[in-house]
Amino acid sequence: AKGNLHKHVALEFGDVEGALAGAALVIEGDYFFEGTTHAAIEPHCALAASAPDGLLTVWSATQVPHYLHRELSRVLGIPPRRIRVIQPPLGGAFGGKSEPFDLEFCAAKLALVTGRPVKLLYTREEVFYAHRGRHPMRMHHRMGLDAEGRVVALDARTLIDGGAYSSFGLVTTYYSGQLLCAPYALPSYRFESTRAYPNKPACGPKRGHGSVQPRFAIEVQLDKAAAALGLDPIELRRINAIGEESRTVNELAIGSNGFLECLAQVERASQWKERRASLPYGEGLGVAGSTYISGTNYPIYPNEMPQSAVQVTLDRSGRARVFSGASDIGQGSDTVVAVIVAEELGLALEDVRVVSADTDLCPVDLGAYSSRLTLMVGNAC
Repeated sequence: AKGNLHKHVALEFGDVEGALAGAALVIEGDYFFEGTTHAAIEPHCALAASAPDGLLTVWSATQVPHYLHRELSRVLGIPPRRIRVIQPPLGGAFGGKSEPFDLEFCAAKLALVTGRPVKLLYTREEVFYAHRGRHPMRMHHRMGLDAEGRVVALDARTLIDGGAYSSFGLVTTYYSGQLLCAPYALPSYRFESTRAYPNKPACGPKRGHGSVQPRFAIEVQLDKAAAALGLDPIELRRINAIGEESRTVNELAIGSNGFLECLAQVERASQWKERRASLPYGEGLGVAGSTYISGTNYPIYPNEMPQSAVQVTLDRSGRARVFSGASDIGQGSDTVVAVIVAEELGLALEDVRVVSADTDLCPVDLGAYSSRLTLMVGNAC
């Protein structure tokens, strides 16, 4: 019986058992990463108003206005043309506002029933209940290395606490394993990830979605390996760094890669060798590496629409107005759009105005998540 299990993923690339059997050193460990919440400065908030002509307008602190627009239509049984979603400037999101919440539907329904504007604002405690924060994970890792310190295999098993609802849990389950393959080269690896439904606030996407927890485990494993092999932790990471313009064993494309340059700068700026040699007992100096995807093409729901679109108009004075569905949640996507259009059209930046995240005025963009906007809306420009 499936019980309270939401998703189970098991994938293997290369001969993991063979590589572990032939490894000069095998490091094995159990790790637990506690869940955290986003704690954006601005809590979740929605304001809804129904006009005499039947248009329902919802202003929401969301990072997915198109998705919210679609779900409002589906849940309320109203044609999309009679719903307008506007995302005002946000006081932070970090993944915590990347799906519709109950307050948006409740405010919209109450506005329709009463004919009056309705505003709902979560208290900080209610934000914690709504949650969608980082998943707690319990991890068991086996890592094999050769005598020179090169990783030859990784076997990762992860149990994921998903909370009471699915949210983005399917993606989390895959990401907890699929994103292990950089910034270090892995000739062979296997992961088995299982997400369960306990009776707790639902977890979802948070900065570095699905990759932060296993990254902690891998970095501790590397530190243990460095100690066992008598290698400097930075040198061990340098030995294992994956190159630029390469592919991981699970076919993730690596373009430019400044990881080695980062390591070198950290080594110099932290006075790594000098300080580590003189630290008293009980004090330490650590280093860790990480990576994440950018420009993901995964949509929140299956569809055949373009990832992003923009419309540009010019007035008689030569100023440009750009209509973009992209959601600026503090990361600066409006500025990115303005700079690209200004450069392409040869205009001064102050002569470009961006109108964004308004479903009545702007073409569709699928949302601000997984570091996708600069690539997607930038190419649309």
